[in-house]
Amino acid sequence: MRIVVSWTLVVAMCGVLAAQSVREAVALANQGKIQEAIEMFETLYQRDENNPTVANWLGYLYLKTGKYAEAVPMLEKATQLTPRNAEAWNNLGNAYLHTNQLEKSINAYRKAIELKPNDADAHYNLGNIYTKTKQYQKAVEHYQKAIQLNPRDANAHNNLGYAYQMMKLPARAAEHYKRATELDPNNATFKFNYALALAEQGQWQQAASLLERAMPQMPTEANGWLKLGEAYTRLRQPEKAIQALERGVAANPDNPDLHYNLGVAHLLRGNLAAAATAFENALNLRPNDADALNQLGFVQLRQRRLDDAEATLQRALEINPRLTSARLNLATVKRLKGESDEALRLYQQVVAENPKSQEARLAIGDLLMERGDLRGAEAQYRAVLKENERSHVAWNNLGLALMRSNRIQEAIKALERAVALNPRSAVYRNNLGAAYERAGQLAKARTMYQEALKLDPKLEDARKNLQRIANR
Repeated sequence: MRIVVSWTLVVAMCGVLAAQSVREAVALANQGKIQEAIEMFETLYQRDENNPTVANWLGYLYLKTGKYAEAVPMLEKATQLTPRNAEAWNNLGNAYLHTNQLEKSINAYRKAIELKPNDADAHYNLGNIYTKTKQYQKAVEHYQKAIQLNPRDANAHNNLGYAYQMMKLPARAAEHYKRATELDPNNATFKFNYALALAEQGQWQQAASLLERAMPQMPTEANGWLKLGEAYTRLRQPEKAIQALERGVAANPDNPDLHYNLGVAHLLRGNLAAAATAFENALNLRPNDADALNQLGFVQLRQRRLDDAEATLQRALEINPRLTSARLNLATVKRLKGESDEALRLYQQVVAENPKSQEARLAIGDLLMERGDLRGAEAQYRAVLKENERSHVAWNNLGLALMRSNRIQEAIKALERAVALNPRSAVYRNNLGAAYERAGQLAKARTMYQEALKLDPKLEDARKNLQRIANR
Protein backbone atom coordinates (compact mmCIF):
# COMPACT_ATOMS: atom_id res chain seq x y z
CA MET A 1 0.00 0.00 0.00
CA ARG A 2 1.26 3.46 -0.79
CA ILE A 3 0.34 6.71 0.79
CA VAL A 4 0.55 10.03 -1.01
CA VAL A 5 2.41 12.48 1.17
CA SER A 6 1.82 15.91 -0.24
CA TRP A 7 2.83 18.36 2.48
CA THR A 8 1.06 21.65 1.86
CA LEU A 9 3.39 24.65 2.02
CA VAL A 10 1.80 27.99 2.74
CA VAL A 11 3.53 31.30 2.26
CA ALA A 12 3.09 33.41 5.39
CA MET A 13 3.04 37.15 4.62
CA CYS A 14 3.56 39.22 7.74
CA GLY A 15 4.05 42.95 8.06
CA VAL A 16 4.10 45.58 5.34
CA LEU A 17 6.60 45.02 2.58
CA ALA A 18 7.84 48.52 2.50
CA ALA A 19 11.41 48.02 1.41
CA GLN A 20 11.97 47.83 -2.31
CA SER A 21 14.46 44.98 -1.84
CA VAL A 22 11.87 42.85 -0.02
CA ARG A 23 9.36 43.45 -2.80
CA GLU A 24 11.97 42.46 -5.34
CA ALA A 25 12.78 39.24 -3.49
CA VAL A 26 9.08 38.35 -3.31
CA ALA A 27 8.72 39.08 -7.01
CA LEU A 28 11.62 36.74 -7.82
CA ALA A 29 10.00 33.97 -5.79
CA ASN A 30 6.68 34.50 -7.52
CA GLN A 31 8.41 34.35 -10.91
CA GLY A 32 9.91 30.97 -10.01
CA LYS A 33 13.43 32.32 -9.68
CA ILE A 34 13.80 30.51 -6.39
CA GLN A 35 17.56 30.46 -5.95
CA GLU A 36 17.85 34.18 -6.71
CA ALA A 37 15.03 34.86 -4.26
CA ILE A 38 16.74 32.80 -1.57
CA GLU A 39 20.00 34.68 -2.02
CA MET A 40 18.26 38.03 -1.77
CA PHE A 41 16.26 36.98 1.32
CA GLU A 42 19.43 35.65 2.96
CA THR A 43 21.07 39.07 2.42
CA LEU A 44 18.00 40.78 3.87
CA TYR A 45 18.00 38.42 6.87
CA GLN A 46 21.63 39.28 7.60
CA ARG A 47 20.62 42.93 7.70
CA ASP A 48 17.56 42.39 9.89
CA GLU A 49 16.99 39.06 11.64
CA ASN A 50 13.74 40.32 13.17
CA ASN A 51 11.90 41.03 9.95
CA PRO A 52 8.97 38.55 10.10
CA THR A 53 8.28 38.70 6.37
CA VAL A 54 11.87 37.81 5.53
CA ALA A 55 11.98 34.96 8.09
CA ASN A 56 8.68 33.50 6.85
CA TRP A 57 9.62 33.72 3.18
CA LEU A 58 13.11 32.35 3.67
CA GLY A 59 11.85 29.45 5.77
CA TYR A 60 9.20 28.69 3.18
CA LEU A 61 11.71 28.75 0.32
CA TYR A 62 14.15 26.53 2.19
CA LEU A 63 11.30 24.09 2.72
CA LYS A 64 10.22 24.29 -0.91
CA THR A 65 13.74 23.49 -2.15
CA GLY A 66 14.29 20.60 0.26
CA LYS A 67 16.70 22.43 2.56
CA TYR A 68 14.90 21.13 5.61
CA ALA A 69 17.70 21.57 8.13
CA GLU A 70 17.99 25.25 7.16
CA ALA A 71 14.19 25.66 7.18
CA VAL A 72 13.79 24.58 10.82
CA PRO A 73 15.63 27.46 12.58
CA MET A 74 14.25 29.98 10.11
CA LEU A 75 10.64 28.92 10.68
CA GLU A 76 11.23 28.71 14.43
CA LYS A 77 12.34 32.32 14.19
CA ALA A 78 9.24 33.14 12.12
CA THR A 79 6.91 31.65 14.75
CA GLN A 80 8.72 33.58 17.48
CA LEU A 81 8.23 36.81 15.55
CA THR A 82 4.63 36.01 14.56
CA PRO A 83 3.35 33.53 17.16
CA ARG A 84 -0.25 33.77 15.96
CA ASN A 85 0.55 33.05 12.32
CA ALA A 86 -1.05 29.67 11.61
CA GLU A 87 0.68 29.30 8.25
CA ALA A 88 4.11 29.72 9.85
CA TRP A 89 3.31 26.97 12.37
CA ASN A 90 2.05 24.71 9.59
CA ASN A 91 5.27 25.17 7.63
CA LEU A 92 7.35 24.61 10.75
CA GLY A 93 5.47 21.34 11.24
CA ASN A 94 6.53 20.36 7.71
CA ALA A 95 10.14 21.23 8.45
CA TYR A 96 10.14 19.22 11.67
CA LEU A 97 8.61 16.29 9.85
CA HIS A 98 11.28 16.26 7.15
CA THR A 99 14.02 16.37 9.81
CA ASN A 100 12.34 13.46 11.64
CA GLN A 101 11.36 15.50 14.68
CA LEU A 102 7.94 13.94 14.84
CA GLU A 103 6.70 15.10 18.24
CA LYS A 104 7.71 18.67 17.46
CA SER A 105 5.99 18.34 14.11
CA ILE A 106 2.75 17.20 15.77
CA ASN A 107 2.89 20.05 18.24
CA ALA A 108 3.47 22.59 15.46
CA TYR A 109 0.50 21.33 13.45
CA ARG A 110 -1.65 21.37 16.56
CA LYS A 111 -0.67 24.98 17.15
CA ALA A 112 -1.61 25.83 13.55
CA ILE A 113 -5.03 24.25 14.08
CA GLU A 114 -5.48 26.00 17.42
CA LEU A 115 -4.90 29.32 15.69
CA LYS A 116 -6.93 28.43 12.61
CA PRO A 117 -9.34 25.54 13.35
CA ASN A 118 -10.68 25.48 9.81
CA ASP A 119 -7.29 25.15 8.12
CA ALA A 120 -7.76 22.09 5.90
CA ASP A 121 -4.05 21.93 5.10
CA ALA A 122 -3.04 21.70 8.75
CA HIS A 123 -5.58 18.96 9.42
CA TYR A 124 -4.37 17.07 6.35
CA ASN A 125 -0.73 17.38 7.39
CA LEU A 126 -1.49 16.28 10.95
CA GLY A 127 -3.36 13.30 9.55
CA ASN A 128 -0.26 12.42 7.53
CA ILE A 129 2.03 12.46 10.52
CA TYR A 130 -0.39 10.43 12.61
CA THR A 131 -0.43 7.93 9.76
CA LYS A 132 3.37 7.93 9.69
CA THR A 133 3.42 7.18 13.44
CA LYS A 134 0.68 4.52 13.04
CA GLN A 135 -1.84 6.42 15.14
CA TYR A 136 -4.55 5.62 12.62
CA GLN A 137 -7.64 6.62 14.59
CA LYS A 138 -6.22 10.11 15.15
CA ALA A 139 -5.24 10.25 11.48
CA VAL A 140 -8.83 9.41 10.49
CA GLU A 141 -10.20 12.26 12.60
CA HIS A 142 -7.97 14.85 10.95
CA TYR A 143 -8.44 13.53 7.41
CA GLN A 144 -12.18 13.64 7.95
CA LYS A 145 -11.92 17.25 9.10
CA ALA A 146 -9.74 18.12 6.11
CA ILE A 147 -12.34 16.56 3.78
CA GLN A 148 -15.17 18.37 5.55
CA LEU A 149 -13.35 21.64 4.89
CA ASN A 150 -12.26 20.68 1.38
CA PRO A 151 -14.43 17.84 0.00
CA ARG A 152 -12.57 17.75 -3.33
CA ASP A 153 -9.15 17.03 -1.81
CA ALA A 154 -8.27 13.78 -3.59
CA ASN A 155 -5.12 13.25 -1.51
CA ALA A 156 -7.08 13.50 1.73
CA HIS A 157 -9.58 10.91 0.49
CA ASN A 158 -6.74 8.61 -0.57
CA ASN A 159 -4.90 8.93 2.71
CA LEU A 160 -8.09 8.45 4.71
CA GLY A 161 -8.59 5.26 2.71
CA TYR A 162 -5.08 4.17 3.66
CA ALA A 163 -5.74 4.80 7.36
CA TYR A 164 -8.92 2.73 7.17
CA GLN A 165 -6.98 0.01 5.35
CA MET A 166 -4.48 -0.14 8.19
CA MET A 167 -7.39 -0.37 10.63
CA LYS A 168 -8.65 -3.46 8.74
CA LEU A 169 -11.71 -1.65 7.40
CA PRO A 170 -11.41 -2.37 3.66
CA ALA A 171 -14.98 -1.36 2.77
CA ARG A 172 -14.47 2.12 4.21
CA ALA A 173 -11.05 2.29 2.61
CA ALA A 174 -12.52 1.41 -0.78
CA GLU A 175 -15.15 4.13 -0.44
CA HIS A 176 -12.51 6.84 -0.09
CA TYR A 177 -10.11 5.37 -2.62
CA LYS A 178 -12.98 5.36 -5.08
CA ARG A 179 -13.70 9.02 -4.35
CA ALA A 180 -10.01 9.86 -4.81
CA THR A 181 -10.03 8.21 -8.25
CA GLU A 182 -13.18 10.13 -9.18
CA LEU A 183 -11.56 13.41 -8.21
CA ASP A 184 -8.28 12.61 -9.95
CA PRO A 185 -8.91 9.91 -12.59
CA ASN A 186 -5.35 10.03 -13.93
CA ASN A 187 -3.65 9.29 -10.62
CA ALA A 188 -2.22 5.77 -10.83
CA THR A 189 -1.55 5.55 -7.10
CA PHE A 190 -5.20 6.14 -6.29
CA LYS A 191 -6.27 3.42 -8.73
CA PHE A 192 -3.64 1.09 -7.29
CA ASN A 193 -4.82 1.58 -3.72
CA TYR A 194 -8.47 1.25 -4.72
CA ALA A 195 -7.66 -2.01 -6.50
CA LEU A 196 -5.95 -3.46 -3.43
CA ALA A 197 -8.92 -2.58 -1.23
CA LEU A 198 -11.30 -4.23 -3.68
CA ALA A 199 -9.09 -7.31 -3.87
CA GLU A 200 -9.17 -7.58 -0.10
CA GLN A 201 -12.95 -7.79 -0.37
CA GLY A 202 -12.77 -10.43 -3.10
CA GLN A 203 -13.86 -8.09 -5.90
CA TRP A 204 -11.21 -9.46 -8.22
CA GLN A 205 -12.65 -8.45 -11.58
CA GLN A 206 -12.84 -4.77 -10.71
CA ALA A 207 -9.45 -4.95 -9.01
CA ALA A 208 -7.90 -6.42 -12.15
CA SER A 209 -9.47 -3.72 -14.32
CA LEU A 210 -8.06 -0.94 -12.12
CA LEU A 211 -4.61 -2.51 -11.99
CA GLU A 212 -4.54 -2.89 -15.76
CA ARG A 213 -5.00 0.88 -15.99
CA ALA A 214 -2.62 1.75 -13.16
CA MET A 215 0.38 -0.50 -13.77
CA PRO A 216 1.56 0.98 -17.10
CA GLN A 217 2.01 4.25 -15.18
CA MET A 218 3.90 2.60 -12.32
CA PRO A 219 5.65 -0.44 -13.83
CA THR A 220 8.29 -0.69 -11.10
CA GLU A 221 5.65 -1.25 -8.41
CA ALA A 222 6.22 -4.99 -8.12
CA ASN A 223 3.36 -5.53 -5.67
CA GLY A 224 0.92 -4.30 -8.29
CA TRP A 225 2.00 -6.96 -10.79
CA LEU A 226 1.87 -9.60 -8.06
CA LYS A 227 -1.66 -8.59 -7.15
CA LEU A 228 -2.74 -8.46 -10.80
CA GLY A 229 -1.38 -11.96 -11.29
CA GLU A 230 -3.29 -13.12 -8.22
CA ALA A 231 -6.47 -11.46 -9.47
CA TYR A 232 -6.36 -13.29 -12.79
CA THR A 233 -5.52 -16.56 -11.04
CA ARG A 234 -8.56 -16.20 -8.80
CA LEU A 235 -10.66 -15.30 -11.84
CA ARG A 236 -9.45 -18.54 -13.45
CA GLN A 237 -7.73 -16.72 -16.26
CA PRO A 238 -4.28 -18.33 -15.97
CA GLU A 239 -2.93 -17.05 -19.28
CA LYS A 240 -3.67 -13.47 -18.26
CA ALA A 241 -2.01 -14.16 -14.89
CA ILE A 242 1.11 -15.34 -16.69
CA GLN A 243 1.09 -12.32 -19.00
CA ALA A 244 0.74 -9.92 -16.08
CA LEU A 245 3.60 -11.53 -14.18
CA GLU A 246 5.78 -11.58 -17.28
CA ARG A 247 5.19 -7.85 -17.69
CA GLY A 248 6.13 -7.42 -14.05
CA VAL A 249 9.33 -9.42 -14.50
CA ALA A 250 10.24 -7.36 -17.57
CA ALA A 251 9.94 -4.16 -15.54
CA ASN A 252 11.48 -5.63 -12.36
CA PRO A 253 13.93 -8.35 -13.41
CA ASP A 254 15.62 -8.41 -10.01
CA ASN A 255 12.46 -9.07 -8.00
CA PRO A 256 12.49 -12.71 -6.85
CA ASP A 257 8.82 -12.69 -5.81
CA LEU A 258 7.72 -11.96 -9.37
CA HIS A 259 9.81 -14.84 -10.72
CA TYR A 260 8.46 -17.12 -8.00
CA ASN A 261 4.82 -16.25 -8.68
CA LEU A 262 5.40 -16.62 -12.40
CA GLY A 263 6.68 -20.11 -11.69
CA VAL A 264 3.54 -20.91 -9.70
CA ALA A 265 1.35 -19.59 -12.52
CA HIS A 266 3.16 -21.74 -15.08
CA LEU A 267 2.92 -24.75 -12.77
CA LEU A 268 -0.84 -24.30 -12.46
CA ARG A 269 -1.03 -24.40 -16.26
CA GLY A 270 1.15 -27.48 -16.45
CA ASN A 271 3.98 -25.57 -18.16
CA LEU A 272 6.67 -27.50 -16.32
CA ALA A 273 9.71 -26.29 -18.26
CA ALA A 274 8.67 -22.65 -17.96
CA ALA A 275 7.88 -23.14 -14.27
CA ALA A 276 11.32 -24.63 -13.64
CA THR A 277 13.00 -21.69 -15.38
CA ALA A 278 11.03 -19.16 -13.33
CA PHE A 279 11.85 -20.88 -10.03
CA GLU A 280 15.51 -21.11 -11.02
CA ASN A 281 15.51 -17.37 -11.78
CA ALA A 282 13.98 -16.71 -8.35
CA LEU A 283 16.71 -18.81 -6.75
CA ASN A 284 19.45 -16.99 -8.64
CA LEU A 285 18.21 -13.84 -6.93
CA ARG A 286 17.45 -15.44 -3.55
CA PRO A 287 19.46 -18.68 -3.27
CA ASN A 288 18.22 -19.68 0.18
CA ASP A 289 14.52 -19.42 -0.59
CA ALA A 290 13.23 -22.72 0.77
CA ASP A 291 9.79 -22.23 -0.77
CA ALA A 292 11.26 -21.72 -4.24
CA LEU A 293 13.47 -24.78 -3.78
CA ASN A 294 10.43 -26.79 -2.77
CA GLN A 295 8.48 -25.64 -5.81
CA LEU A 296 11.40 -26.37 -8.12
CA GLY A 297 11.79 -29.80 -6.54
CA PHE A 298 8.09 -30.47 -7.12
CA VAL A 299 8.44 -29.49 -10.78
CA GLN A 300 11.43 -31.79 -11.14
CA LEU A 301 9.37 -34.53 -9.51
CA ARG A 302 6.60 -33.95 -12.05
CA GLN A 303 9.21 -34.12 -14.80
CA ARG A 304 10.47 -37.41 -13.32
CA ARG A 305 13.90 -35.89 -12.80
CA LEU A 306 14.02 -37.78 -9.52
CA ASP A 307 17.71 -37.32 -8.64
CA ASP A 308 17.49 -33.56 -9.25
CA ALA A 309 14.24 -33.39 -7.29
CA GLU A 310 15.78 -35.27 -4.36
CA ALA A 311 18.78 -32.92 -4.17
CA THR A 312 16.63 -29.80 -4.50
CA LEU A 313 14.13 -30.88 -1.84
CA GLN A 314 16.86 -31.92 0.57
CA ARG A 315 18.36 -28.46 0.18
CA ALA A 316 14.97 -26.91 0.94
CA LEU A 317 14.73 -28.93 4.15
CA GLU A 318 18.28 -28.00 5.17
CA ILE A 319 17.25 -24.35 4.99
CA ASN A 320 13.84 -24.87 6.59
CA PRO A 321 13.47 -28.21 8.40
CA ARG A 322 9.85 -27.34 9.24
CA LEU A 323 8.78 -27.03 5.61
CA THR A 324 6.32 -29.93 5.66
CA SER A 325 5.41 -29.68 1.99
CA ALA A 326 9.06 -30.20 1.02
CA ARG A 327 9.22 -33.31 3.21
CA LEU A 328 6.03 -34.57 1.62
CA ASN A 329 7.45 -34.05 -1.86
CA LEU A 330 10.73 -35.72 -0.89
CA ALA A 331 8.79 -38.71 0.44
CA THR A 332 7.06 -39.01 -2.93
CA VAL A 333 10.41 -38.90 -4.71
CA LYS A 334 11.71 -41.68 -2.46
CA ARG A 335 8.58 -43.72 -3.14
CA LEU A 336 8.98 -43.36 -6.91
CA LYS A 337 12.63 -44.38 -6.61
CA GLY A 338 11.56 -47.56 -4.86
CA GLU A 339 12.93 -46.53 -1.46
CA SER A 340 9.72 -47.45 0.34
CA ASP A 341 11.18 -47.60 3.86
CA GLU A 342 12.58 -44.08 3.61
CA ALA A 343 9.39 -42.85 1.95
CA LEU A 344 7.28 -44.30 4.76
CA ARG A 345 9.52 -42.69 7.38
CA LEU A 346 9.20 -39.29 5.72
CA TYR A 347 5.43 -39.57 5.32
CA GLN A 348 5.13 -40.49 8.99
CA GLN A 349 7.19 -37.41 9.89
CA VAL A 350 4.75 -35.29 7.89
CA VAL A 351 1.80 -36.77 9.78
CA ALA A 352 3.57 -36.19 13.09
CA GLU A 353 3.99 -32.53 12.15
CA ASN A 354 0.52 -32.22 10.61
CA PRO A 355 -1.90 -34.98 11.63
CA LYS A 356 -4.48 -33.62 9.18
CA SER A 357 -2.26 -34.11 6.13
CA GLN A 358 -4.52 -36.14 3.88
CA GLU A 359 -1.92 -36.64 1.18
CA ALA A 360 0.59 -38.11 3.62
CA ARG A 361 -1.98 -40.41 5.24
CA LEU A 362 -3.16 -41.65 1.84
CA ALA A 363 0.43 -42.42 0.88
CA ILE A 364 1.07 -44.21 4.18
CA GLY A 365 -2.07 -46.24 3.63
CA ASP A 366 -0.92 -47.22 0.15
CA LEU A 367 2.54 -48.25 1.38
CA LEU A 368 1.08 -50.27 4.24
CA MET A 369 -1.35 -51.99 1.86
CA GLU A 370 1.58 -52.87 -0.43
CA ARG A 371 3.22 -54.52 2.60
CA GLY A 372 0.08 -56.44 3.45
CA ASP A 373 -0.71 -54.40 6.56
CA LEU A 374 -4.39 -54.04 5.71
CA ARG A 375 -5.52 -52.93 9.15
CA GLY A 376 -2.86 -50.24 9.22
CA ALA A 377 -3.87 -49.08 5.74
CA GLU A 378 -7.55 -49.05 6.71
CA ALA A 379 -6.77 -46.89 9.76
CA GLN A 380 -5.02 -44.31 7.57
CA TYR A 381 -7.85 -44.12 5.03
CA ARG A 382 -10.46 -43.79 7.78
CA ALA A 383 -8.40 -41.01 9.39
CA VAL A 384 -8.55 -39.13 6.08
CA LEU A 385 -12.32 -39.66 5.85
CA LYS A 386 -12.76 -38.37 9.38
CA GLU A 387 -11.30 -35.07 8.20
CA ASN A 388 -12.86 -35.13 4.74
CA GLU A 389 -15.70 -37.53 4.12
CA ARG A 390 -15.80 -36.43 0.47
CA SER A 391 -12.33 -37.74 -0.33
CA HIS A 392 -13.09 -40.11 -3.20
CA VAL A 393 -9.49 -41.33 -3.20
CA ALA A 394 -9.79 -42.40 0.43
CA TRP A 395 -13.11 -44.18 -0.22
CA ASN A 396 -11.62 -46.00 -3.22
CA ASN A 397 -8.49 -47.08 -1.40
CA LEU A 398 -10.46 -48.07 1.68
CA GLY A 399 -12.64 -50.21 -0.58
CA LEU A 400 -9.54 -51.95 -1.95
CA ALA A 401 -8.19 -52.61 1.54
CA LEU A 402 -11.56 -54.02 2.66
CA MET A 403 -11.81 -56.19 -0.44
CA ARG A 404 -8.36 -57.63 0.23
CA SER A 405 -9.54 -58.33 3.79
CA ASN A 406 -12.50 -60.26 2.33
CA ARG A 407 -14.98 -57.77 3.80
CA ILE A 408 -16.74 -57.55 0.48
CA GLN A 409 -20.01 -55.88 1.48
CA GLU A 410 -18.11 -53.14 3.30
CA ALA A 411 -15.84 -52.79 0.28
CA ILE A 412 -18.85 -52.39 -2.03
CA LYS A 413 -20.25 -49.58 0.13
CA ALA A 414 -16.91 -47.77 0.16
CA LEU A 415 -16.41 -48.13 -3.60
CA GLU A 416 -19.98 -47.04 -4.34
CA ARG A 417 -19.24 -43.92 -2.34
CA ALA A 418 -16.06 -43.32 -4.37
CA VAL A 419 -17.97 -43.64 -7.66
CA ALA A 420 -20.74 -41.34 -6.42
CA LEU A 421 -18.18 -38.67 -5.49
CA ASN A 422 -16.20 -39.02 -8.73
CA PRO A 423 -18.44 -40.57 -11.39
CA ARG A 424 -15.92 -39.78 -14.16
CA SER A 425 -13.31 -42.18 -12.80
CA ALA A 426 -13.00 -45.32 -14.91
CA VAL A 427 -10.67 -46.86 -12.32
CA TYR A 428 -13.24 -46.49 -9.53
CA ARG A 429 -15.94 -48.14 -11.66
CA ASN A 430 -13.60 -50.99 -12.52
CA ASN A 431 -12.80 -51.51 -8.81
CA LEU A 432 -16.49 -51.47 -7.91
CA GLY A 433 -17.10 -54.00 -10.68
CA ALA A 434 -14.47 -56.26 -9.13
CA ALA A 435 -16.19 -56.00 -5.75
CA TYR A 436 -19.57 -56.83 -7.29
CA GLU A 437 -17.97 -59.79 -9.04
CA ARG A 438 -16.49 -61.03 -5.76
CA ALA A 439 -19.97 -60.79 -4.24
CA GLY A 440 -21.44 -62.82 -7.10
CA GLN A 441 -23.39 -59.84 -8.49
CA LEU A 442 -22.28 -60.43 -12.06
CA ALA A 443 -24.86 -58.23 -13.80
CA LYS A 444 -23.77 -55.23 -11.73
CA ALA A 445 -20.12 -56.15 -12.28
CA ARG A 446 -20.62 -56.33 -16.05
CA THR A 447 -22.32 -52.92 -16.04
CA MET A 448 -19.45 -51.35 -14.08
CA TYR A 449 -16.79 -52.79 -16.40
CA GLN A 450 -18.72 -51.56 -19.45
CA GLU A 451 -19.11 -48.08 -17.99
CA ALA A 452 -15.41 -48.01 -17.09
CA LEU A 453 -14.51 -48.77 -20.72
CA LYS A 454 -16.83 -46.05 -21.98
CA LEU A 455 -14.98 -43.59 -19.79
CA ASP A 456 -11.54 -44.95 -20.69
CA PRO A 457 -11.41 -47.37 -23.66
CA LYS A 458 -7.72 -48.00 -22.95
CA LEU A 459 -8.25 -49.31 -19.41
CA GLU A 460 -6.96 -52.86 -19.90
CA ASP A 461 -7.96 -54.10 -16.44
CA ALA A 462 -11.61 -53.33 -17.17
CA ARG A 463 -11.39 -55.00 -20.60
CA LYS A 464 -9.86 -58.17 -19.14
CA ASN A 465 -12.42 -58.25 -16.34
CA LEU A 466 -15.30 -57.86 -18.79
CA GLN A 467 -13.93 -60.65 -21.01
CA ARG A 468 -13.52 -62.93 -18.04
CA ILE A 469 -17.11 -62.67 -16.78
CA ALA A 470 -18.44 -62.96 -20.34
CA ASN A 471 -17.24 -66.55 -20.30
CA ARG A 472 -18.97 -67.39 -17.02
